[in-house]
Amino acid sequence: MKGILALTTLVAVGFCAQTSAPGGVVCNYPATGDETTENAVPIATFRTSGEDFIRPQWCITHCQDRKSIKAAMLFQPANATSAVYKVRTTVKSDRKVMVEPELKKGTPTHRDDDPFNFCVDDELSALVDAIFDKYNDIEDISEALNYYVNKPGWAFLVYDMGPPPSIIASDNVHKDTNFCMKTINKQNPDGSFAMYQMLSGLIQK
Repeated sequence: MKGILALTTLVAVGFCAQTSAPGGVVCNYPATGDETTENAVPIATFRTSGEDFIRPQWCITHCQDRKSIKAAMLFQPANATSAVYKVRTTVKSDRKVMVEPELKKGTPTHRDDDPFNFCVDDELSALVDAIFDKYNDIEDISEALNYYVNKPGWAFLVYDMGPPPSIIASDNVHKDTNFCMKTINKQNPDGSFAMYQMLSGLIQK
């Protein structure tokens, strides 16, 4: 199953990177190697907010249906020695989530026992949880994150994972106070369950 999903990821994201179909977005800024990158497929949809205009520091390519995405973002860590990870998040057909973090550099720090939470600021982590608990529409969630977190220069990327299975492959994920990535599970008012992933941080100027 992992092999099939990985292949699906490469095909879908590769297609998005090349398509010019109406409604799709192609971002072709050259890579520097320092970006935080994410490939996600398949997802229900995604939204962004904050300092989210397309530029070299915030480069997002997606298909017309927004069910796959390739993102490259340049964040500004508060600490140059913060731990940096490669993270593979797999949502299986039974909704079981497997998060596989691999330390790339730096010293493991706070929250290394919780692979679902790359948000070392406890107050920010709790605020993010409260926002996802209060709002049920992804558009409202993304805008509320920008409004209530209220951190100048930050941008937010939120996935509605939709029905499983799916994969998110992330690289250069920071454990730093200027960065926050979380996987959130919630029960909607109608009794259904939803899964989201949020990635946010201070964008380099």
